[in-house]
Amino acid sequence: MPSRRRLLAAVAGSLAAVAGCTTRTQPSTGESTTASPPSTSTATPPSVSHSPTEPGGGSPTDSSTPVEHVAVDDIVVRKAAHYESAMGSGGVLAGRDEQYVVASVRGANELDSATFTFEADGRSWSPGLPRTRGATNVAVAGHEGPPVGRWDLGGDGPSVLAFTVPSPLSAENPRIRFDGGPSREAREWPVPAEERNRLAAPAARFELDSLSVPSSVSQGDPLSVSLSVTNVSETAGRFLAALYWPTDTIADDDESHILERVVDAGETVSVSRDVDTGYTTYEPRTVTLEVRGHVRADREVAVKNVSTPS
Repeated sequence: MPSRRRLLAAVAGSLAAVAGCTTRTQPSTGESTTASPPSTSTATPPSVSHSPTEPGGGSPTDSSTPVEHVAVDDIVVRKAAHYESAMGSGGVLAGRDEQYVVASVRGANELDSATFTFEADGRSWSPGLPRTRGATNVAVAGHEGPPVGRWDLGGDGPSVLAFTVPSPLSAENPRIRFDGGPSREAREWPVPAEERNRLAAPAARFELDSLSVPSSVSQGDPLSVSLSVTNVSETAGRFLAALYWPTDTIADDDESHILERVVDAGETVSVSRDVDTGYTTYEPRTVTLEVRGHVRADREVAVKNVSTPS
């Protein structure tokens, strides 16, 4: 995607210290997912047509302290989510009994992510995702941009705001709240009706029936991987998993291979993928193919006939 490539170019200098395959187990941010009591302050209902100096459509503020506009849009709920990382692999978030609320934020320059909360059912959650692979995330659930709070990465596009909340979660008025500050007004944005229904719905659950991987491969030959999974729940859902294969001979290129299928309740499906092995290792050795997402599995593969890539 061109926009993602522009973002990767913008952040490459900032992330040099975490470049390379050693970054793949770093957390994407220092965000917390600890639930806390909801704020009792009152926020102005959301609107996208305000003048920056007339918050809430009311009387202008003192012209010496203009109010900067903050907008949250494209709020989605995902039972499982694909993320992409700068200079790293990316992968899949699919924790049991949890789901992910993701939105784009504009006007978030120099904001702290702690100024946002997700509120529902009398509870509140701070922004944060489970530990992810690779360096800083540059996309989550189709939303592109650095996490809110990483304004040091530069760029004038949107930032990504993400929350991890229990699944299912039923609430009459789930919403994202911004606490405001000296030059910004406090505001709230409700979760759209369709996403609110998804928030309250049960998630599909999957079991791995089989995983077929050759026991050895000559470097440069495709590695054919196939797996079979069954949706063991009573809910249709999207199966998501990431295949991780080492690419040790390329700096900053640990990209995963995403497996994705929509699966009806009780249905069994097979998914296959050929993995490029041309840049796996500098010497013959045994490496690990990992599957992470709705199902988890590891397979050892002996890599033979290794030559240094040109």
